[in-house]
Amino acid sequence: MGNRFLSFGIPQLLTAARVILAGWALSAAIAGQLHLAASLITFGAVTDGLDGIAARKLRSATEFGALFDYFADYLCYIVAPWVLSSSLLPEGSSPLAALALGTPLLAGAVRYARNGLLLRTEDFEQLGFPGLGTVFYAFVVVAWVFLDLGRNRGDTALILSVPVLCVLMVTPVRYPKLVASKLVFFPVLLGLLLMPFVLTRYLATLTLVLVGAYVVFGPVVFRAGVRAEVSQ
Repeated sequence: MGNRFLSFGIPQLLTAARVILAGWALSAAIAGQLHLAASLITFGAVTDGLDGIAARKLRSATEFGALFDYFADYLCYIVAPWVLSSSLLPEGSSPLAALALGTPLLAGAVRYARNGLLLRTEDFEQLGFPGLGTVFYAFVVVAWVFLDLGRNRGDTALILSVPVLCVLMVTPVRYPKLVASKLVFFPVLLGLLLMPFVLTRYLATLTLVLVGAYVVFGPVVFRAGVRAEVSQ
């Protein structure tokens, strides 16, 4: 009984930590503590990587866990980054700018609702994820803050790029799981843990480069992998 409780509880605790971190990030962004908010979103992403591993290792993947995970992801990767990005807008900005930065609220909701239905019949580990993961939008905003690209200097580029990322979120194009390999997962996890503290600008720049490469080449890599499996 105790082992079953731990097997179920550990992944849920990690997911719950993401909810708490996202709420804290929201509060920090509203208070103007942008670096802290970006750091908390980053730590939330670390818990996202760990709760999936814990659920698989403990063989405790459940429908409740999947839905709870989506809820936590929406808070951490959509709501908190939206508030954070909105904080970068200078006073007197056009309402269209605020509208553009708010498009992830709709795109993220559509994506999670669609994927929640597809997850009942599809194995995303094998078929890839339909649409760009919301975490990539979140890390564009996080990197923007760490690089101090907003506040009248880079806010226009962010306003233009966010709607594009939102379209990619709901596209049926399949993307591979970025951290499926341990050779990728652990360096990414280490980079996320270090980024708020050391080599921040370097790691934030690397984040933007990796996000751009994944957006462009991810579907190509996925299709090549599928063709290789079929040929075998």
